[in-house]
Amino acid sequence: MAAPVALLVPSSAEIRRQIEDAAQAALDTADRLIALLDQIEGDTDREDGADAEPSLGAPENHHASQVVWLRGSSSDAEQDATR
Repeated sequence: MAAPVALLVPSSAEIRRQIEDAAQAALDTADRLIALLDQIEGDTDREDGADAEPSLGAPENHHASQVVWLRGSSSDAEQDATR
């Protein structure tokens, strides 16, 4: 019968270091991907229709029902406080 194999259990400090290294590697990868997307994205003002995409943000100063808030605006600009 073969003797049981002893597993080496890393210390909590080693586990923490490995997690921190993996998290840093993930952040570095995300930074590189974002930089790449920024380079290939191009200028939205030069696209057909410029920046005609609907806004993803909630309209400010809506002072109405949630239905009006839900409809939002086709403007991608921030609303001025004087409006």
